[in-house]
Amino acid sequence: MIVKKTAVLLFCVGLVAAFVSCRASQGATLEETQHAEHAEQHAHSPAGERLEQIRASLLEVTTTLNEEGEYNCCVAPRCSWCALHEGECECFDNLQHGEEVCPGCGLGWHNGNGIVDGVDASDVKWTISHSHGGEHGPDEDGSEEHDEQ
Repeated sequence: MIVKKTAVLLFCVGLVAAFVSCRASQGATLEETQHAEHAEQHAHSPAGERLEQIRASLLEVTTTLNEEGEYNCCVAPRCSWCALHEGECECFDNLQHGEEVCPGCGLGWHNGNGIVDGVDASDVKWTISHSHGGEHGPDEDGSEEHDEQ
């Protein structure tokens, strides 16, 4: 009985070692491997499943807004900042006119995901407090009122 348990334990340890070795040979660091394992565990938790549903719903909303001409993002994949804060996205047009883009697009450009021809990432203007004029979405306190006097 002890021999069987030991054999099973050694087999499992071997599988884990092979997995880590395989991941490391693909260029993943131990930290990246541990992060991937952690993310995989959370994906199967109730909160992780809920987050996946939210991500899928958000993608559906931004796709619909894009098809309706209301979501013109300047990075790929599309960021979600404007959908969550503004209900529309004008970042592509803003960028073409030398204007500021949202924080999600700014970070996307910083990470090399910009899709506007002729624009250099270092020329992209953005701040963390971006707004399309306060017409859409809730304020930071959750209210819908945007007029500041």
